[in-house]
Amino acid sequence: MESSRDRWWPSPTALSALCIVGLAVSASILMLLVPSLFLSGAQVHPLVVVGLVAVSAGFAVGARYWRPEAPRPDFS
Repeated sequence: MESSRDRWWPSPTALSALCIVGLAVSASILMLLVPSLFLSGAQVHPLVVVGLVAVSAGFAVGARYWRPEAPRPDFS
């Protein structure tokens, strides 16, 4: 019988897809903010950029960690 945690826990494929979407969103926000850092009147705090880099790295690691295994061919 399944435990309640296994029944409600998302699959590795769903977690990997969620991390890929999160990585795409956080990296695109980061790319939009980087040019404003080089303007004289920049309003972006450097910790915001560092935080977005950390979030992007976290999503990248999560996407790698929860990547589903590829099916192995049966050569028998």
